[in-house]
Amino acid sequence: MSDDFVENLKKPSAWVRILFMAGFVVALYVSGIVLMVLMLAQILFTLLTADDNPNLRRLGGSLAAYVAQILAFLTYNTDQKPFPFLPFPSTELHVDVAADVAAGFSADVSSKQSDQPAAAAPSESVNEAPQVDDLPSDAQSSVPPRKPGSSRRKKPSAPDQHDSDD
Repeated sequence: MSDDFVENLKKPSAWVRILFMAGFVVALYVSGIVLMVLMLAQILFTLLTADDNPNLRRLGGSLAAYVAQILAFLTYNTDQKPFPFLPFPSTELHVDVAADVAAGFSADVSSKQSDQPAAAAPSESVNEAPQVDDLPSDAQSSVPPRKPGSSRRKKPSAPDQHDSDD
């Protein structure tokens, strides 16, 4: 047993991964601070304009996907090192980030088992909104679809029945 332990300690690949993991722990810490700033900025935008900022939402989604990649590497769920070794993840307004992250994890696990890079494996989102080309021509517009329940428009209030004279 002690011979295996000594041999494992002598493997340079284990120590290189540990060094990368230490670097990604720092990146995770910095990403957490940036996510907190984004959250506060979104709160301010929502309070001031009654709607969120789509650019900050997109950045927050990308950063959340990056954090998920870091956590997958740190927990040995993947051997692929996140950004800067892979392109920085990007999200679009109509893509559900949680579904993409789940699809990314399943692609990483399947590629790890088959020894193929996950970047070559297509990751399809289950909850992805239909593309503009899939919609009838009269339904196409330049406004991207929003997530259900994310509308912040005020509903018209019903007339107050307490003010009427009986």
